[in-house]
Amino acid sequence: MKNIIVTGATGFIGKALVRSLKKLVGVDGQVIGISSSAVDLANRDSTFDWFDKLHWAFECDHIFHLAALYKAGGWPVEHPATQFHVNMSININTLEAWKRFFPKAKFTSVLSYCMYPPHDEPHPETELWGTEPEDYLFSYAFTKKAMLIGQRAYRQEYGLKCTSVILPTVYGPGDSFAESSHVMGALIGKFVRAAQSGKETVEVWGEGNQEREFLYVEDAVDGIITAALKSEVDVINLGTGEAYTIRKISEIIQRSAGFNGKIQYNPTQFVGVLKRLLDVKLAHQEISWTAPTSIEQGIQDTVQWYQDQLGHQAISLTMPKS
Repeated sequence: MKNIIVTGATGFIGKALVRSLKKLVGVDGQVIGISSSAVDLANRDSTFDWFDKLHWAFECDHIFHLAALYKAGGWPVEHPATQFHVNMSININTLEAWKRFFPKAKFTSVLSYCMYPPHDEPHPETELWGTEPEDYLFSYAFTKKAMLIGQRAYRQEYGLKCTSVILPTVYGPGDSFAESSHVMGALIGKFVRAAQSGKETVEVWGEGNQEREFLYVEDAVDGIITAALKSEVDVINLGTGEAYTIRKISEIIQRSAGFNGKIQYNPTQFVGVLKRLLDVKLAHQEISWTAPTSIEQGIQDTVQWYQDQLGHQAISLTMPKS
């Protein structure tokens, strides 16, 4: 692995992946990240023009595909057509550009566990087919399944090398901590800000019994790179293989943030499927990979990072302008 292209390079996972890849290849390699501001991958002409110009001067050996349009909360329910059109366009254009301009590169796509059907048991990779995802995410989930079909088609017809990884909810330093973010980021933001402002309560959506699997961002990046180097299968789950209730997660964040008030659960708010958990046996067998960071350590490190960021912001606001 030496010369690399990363789509979605300015997203949360993309930024962390680019940092790790640059350390990996060192001064002898090059990592080129694609942002939506630089290249509109949903536009065929824009995509092909960018790849065409690059391939004359760049011998790419790996492509990591993370680019996608997605927002947390109720946005997917309100914009299924937008998600379908943009994400299908991104995927189709990127696959064809890979074939046309860098057919020797191995292609690794990063997918979501929202593709799996809603039930309480761990999801093995074989469950991707002959099942349907939860209804409110159907559009986004099926564009991810279409990516798997596209990679298989290009491999079968053109002999290209590829693999895919499926991630649970990823969190860590650099995440979004807005209330509209995914559950881990939103909760860390709420508790840290509440502790600093002296609020008496923090609202948590649901009754706290919904369960989710979480993967620390540095572990996710390590797994993605390991899969790109070692995986010979179509798709592989990367996760911890453990699910935690939102109540448990909230209590860990509460302690880490130093919040001394009360947690107020709101069962009237939308919380999605009751449980999400990946079966990670194939990751152990195929690429000998296990996520090393405990949930307690990952949350502590993330809370500390966000507290530091808020402290830096406060200092910058109080400094006199020159």
